[in-house]
Amino acid sequence: MEPSLVLPSDLEPEAPALNISRWRVVGAAAAGTSHERLDLPCQDALAYQAGEHSLLVALSDGAGTAERSQYGAQTAVRAALDSLTAALDASLPAEQAGWQDTLCAAFTAARSALESLAEIEEQPLRAYAATLILAVATADRLAVAQLGDGAVVAGESPDKLFLVNRAQRGEYANETYFLTQEDALEQVQVSVYEKSVNLLAVMSDGLTRLAMQLPAQEPYLPFFQPLLAFAAHADEEEQAAGHLVEFLTSERVCDRTDDDKSLVLAVRLPDLEIEPESEETESEPQTFTGGRRKRKGFHQKG
Repeated sequence: MEPSLVLPSDLEPEAPALNISRWRVVGAAAAGTSHERLDLPCQDALAYQAGEHSLLVALSDGAGTAERSQYGAQTAVRAALDSLTAALDASLPAEQAGWQDTLCAAFTAARSALESLAEIEEQPLRAYAATLILAVATADRLAVAQLGDGAVVAGESPDKLFLVNRAQRGEYANETYFLTQEDALEQVQVSVYEKSVNLLAVMSDGLTRLAMQLPAQEPYLPFFQPLLAFAAHADEEEQAAGHLVEFLTSERVCDRTDDDKSLVLAVRLPDLEIEPESEETESEPQTFTGGRRKRKGFHQKG
């Protein structure tokens, strides 16, 4: 079993800051050590948006053997988040089928954005191969769509966490599915839970060896609990993201994985009384990419 992970001791503020969003979110991506040695770009990208009524998260992990997949990952998360935001700003789906349609439409938008990018840059579509995970949490639902590997972990409390979807694998070891495949949209796995969750973690597969108990694929609580506690008290977003990068690039993490690592942590805050004159209810979308490259794929891993 892995030891509990220790974060810097100075992260907890003296008092929480007032935040109209009902979620406190920290996200970061960091290059893997094997990619730094090769001086290759990071291919993980993530974006999120937290509002009064919902939390939206998009995370993508580029294929190491695709030469422009870092741009594919960045493009996919932006297009998917834009699609989700436009759809959910109008109204939240009332039924499970509506959630499935909304999430699949976001995947379609991401795929179309990659096709447009390939056409503009006169590159083959496969050059932008990337996975994609989308998660939406509202007051009474959690909806997740996934293509490829990575993981989404959620729960009501730190001792009651569950894995939403099992990572998708290809026919052979170290293979997965990407948005650029011909049948990509047919492979998207959607899960909708009619329940409220207070904790959410979305990650690329560079962290799953540390975060999940294998082969059962159950969340390893000593990994998640200190991280979620850190996120709950992280009232300075940029500073918290910097601390999360320090954690992701720490020796104890890099000893277990040399892959790129990306992680979004979200904690639902208690209901807050908002002053009537305050009109802003949503934060600006936050987008992050790391600095080095990932290697994996439906293109074979090395």
